[in-house]
This record gives sequence, C-alpha cells and structure tokens, in this order.
Amino acid sequence: MNYNHTTLTGDERSEQQVTMFLTRHTKTTANAIDLIQGWSDFPLTQEGIEIARQFGRGLQGTRFAAAYCGTLTRHYETARIALDNSGNDNVEIRFEPGLREYNFGSFEGRDVSTTHQAVAEWLGYSTVEEARAARGPKFDLDVQDALYALDAENVLHTDLVPQDRAESADMVEQRMWQAMTNIGDTVSREGGGDVLVISSGTAIRQFLWTIDSEVDLTYLGNTAVTKVDYNKGTFSIEQPVGSMAYYERGAQ
Repeated sequence: MNYNHTTLTGDERSEQQVTMFLTRHTKTTANAIDLIQGWSDFPLTQEGIEIARQFGRGLQGTRFAAAYCGTLTRHYETARIALDNSGNDNVEIRFEPGLREYNFGSFEGRDVSTTHQAVAEWLGYSTVEEARAARGPKFDLDVQDALYALDAENVLHTDLVPQDRAESADMVEQRMWQAMTNIGDTVSREGGGDVLVISSGTAIRQFLWTIDSEVDLTYLGNTAVTKVDYNKGTFSIEQPVGSMAYYERGAQ
C-alpha cells in the first residue's frame, strides 16, 4: 500500500479538515487479569467505567462532529460513556470493524505473560525482558507475527479454520489504514471537525507506526489519546502521542 503521512507538533498544526482523537478503550476484566483479548469480548471493570467517565469529563469543551469505534463492547461503551460525560450525548456512534484489536486466533483468552514467553523463545531469546531489550517497543509487532506463524502451524491443536486464526501485523496495518481513511473521507465530506475514534492499544500502535516508524509508543494507557489530522488522504500525528491529559483533567 502507498501511505501518505507527516508528523506535526502542536504549534505546527495546519488547518486540517478532520482531527481524529484516536483513543485506546478503557480497562476490561482481561486487562485486570492479564489475558489476551484481541477479538474476544470482555466487559469493562467497575474501575474501567469510572476511568471512561473521568475521560469524558476531561473532554468537556470539545465538540465532536462524529464518533467511531470498533465492534466490541469495550470500544462502544468507552465511546458512549465518554460522549455522555463530555456534553456530546447527542453524537451517534458508528461502528467500524477495521478498528478492532488484532485477532489472536487460537491464543485468544490465554495468559499474556506465558504467551509472550513462548513468543520470546520462538524469536530466539531466553526471556521476554531480553526480547524487549533487543527489539524495543516493536516487540509487540513481533509477537503478532510470531502468533500468526505459530497458529498457522496449529501448535495449540485447535479446530479453528484458517480464516479465524491469528492475523499478521501486515494484515492489521492494512485494515487499520483503510478504516481510518474511510473515517477521514466520510467526515470530510460531511463538513469536517473533531472525531472521537475508539480502538485498541496494539492496533493503534500499528497504525501510528505506519505514519511514523520512529514515534515513541512504549505503552498506551487506557483512554490514552493521540490526535491524528487527516486531509485529502494524508495523515499527520500531533504531539504528544498517547496523552493521558484528558483523563487526568477529568479525574481532578
């Protein structure tokens, strides 16, 4: 695919037609107990509900022209709670399947730490810590491609058909780019403005790395926001990346 992108600081922001508040969903039960959730539909925790409320309160003063989210409960409920608590309760949420997290196939619902250790060993490292030190934050993309390869080999001996098995990083990159482009084009035709976009952590990082391979994305907290400008097929990242400022403002 041909990707058009630039990176901006806040002071360099041009008059873009569409600004997407690309946001990771709030905390789920899988987050709390360290399980791989991918396409699995784990509910929000009570803490996660409150985090989303505080995030919404921190967004007060922002008027969203539109809102989009992935098709899972954690995406929709994060968007709905945030909109209702920010004065945007009249904004309709549109579903975009391409915003979902990676599909982890046979590894869905399994322990994160154990799975990452198996991946580290598959990559030739003794521990996850050693792998992260060597690969940096891109280790998460290595995890996905490793799980894609392992699931294709059916190392867990599951009955999943090939179409339900783990996605590769490239597959997620392409669907995220297409989803974000569709959102940008649609909102631009409708007059532009700010857009709330709720997705998942690793899928967001995959997309942002496609825009700028050097962007620092060691970790994205629940409700972390990165503003992405869109204009005529070109994406631009505004700094800071993965900001918790809206959540922190609402928590005060």
